[in-house]
Amino acid sequence: MAKESVKQRNLNIEVLRIIAMFLIVACHATLHLPWLLHVDSNLDFLPGWKSALAYAVVQYGQVGVSIFFIISGYFLVRKAFVWQRIFKTWFQMFCYSFVSLVIVLIVARFVALPDSIAPLLSGDDFGRTVLWSTVPFIYGSYWFITAYICLLLLAPFINCLFKYLPRQYMTALIALLSFFSVWILLGGRTTPWNNVVYAILGYVTGGWIRLYWQEVNDKIRTWHLWGIIIFSTSLMIIFNHYAADRTWLATILGWPEQIKPGIQILPMLIGAALFILFTKLDMTNIQGFGHALVLKTASATFGIGRGLRTFSWRLSERFLVCSVLRSVRGRWSYTSQRR
Repeated sequence: MAKESVKQRNLNIEVLRIIAMFLIVACHATLHLPWLLHVDSNLDFLPGWKSALAYAVVQYGQVGVSIFFIISGYFLVRKAFVWQRIFKTWFQMFCYSFVSLVIVLIVARFVALPDSIAPLLSGDDFGRTVLWSTVPFIYGSYWFITAYICLLLLAPFINCLFKYLPRQYMTALIALLSFFSVWILLGGRTTPWNNVVYAILGYVTGGWIRLYWQEVNDKIRTWHLWGIIIFSTSLMIIFNHYAADRTWLATILGWPEQIKPGIQILPMLIGAALFILFTKLDMTNIQGFGHALVLKTASATFGIGRGLRTFSWRLSERFLVCSVLRSVRGRWSYTSQRR
């Protein structure tokens, strides 16, 4: 990778953090606005390119998540383990979650809650809601914070692999974890792929880029990286279209049930290509106020990304969407999956 100053390289990555945050926001917006998802009255997706494109937007939210995992690996692969990093992660999540929950409780005093939310804020469920919002790592109320904290706990062991194993072995590990991500698409009903494995793959990818990219930098051009992004995005959309059509082969392989996650290695490929491209950008012209604004905005993006996954934020999100749809359409039927 080009030898840039740490300050300049960090600014490039901070801009990428902001973009990743917007990708995640776009994913959540698409998931909670049914007319964008091209669904029927039962919220089942319909065949056609509109569904394929809509779910590509959803899957690009995973590109944003992959970028965050890659950035973590890139910066932590050479750092020692510290407990404060885990506490800081939990505390930042707690602040976003608590504020979101308070907002819902205040608004609920003036507006009737949707049927999918009201039971969660009354009786015994209210206590569980508070616990799920404040200690999600223990209660598993949403996947990202659990996976990320597990990743932080595993980071020193992964770093030992980088220290004592040659590049070929770490490349093979990335290939193996990538295969786990497509296992389910081969017609299986069980898979070793899960959220923690996903986080580990992103971390290992970021660490590999940090330690080994200079060795292959001369062999891979910028147009190769853009080719990866374009090809992966095209394959993502084609898969979504084929899965949405529910053809006999897609049905046998179980692809209609996989239209939301899609081909899960593709967001990681796109995220890695974007990460490398951004480290190559020349941002020396961003100075003064612009430089400070980028760094300040980026410092909040990871917390916002975590906040978008908190249980109480999902309550706020669903409550607002339900209220808007009721006022526009006069009716709203929303089925939430309770975790």
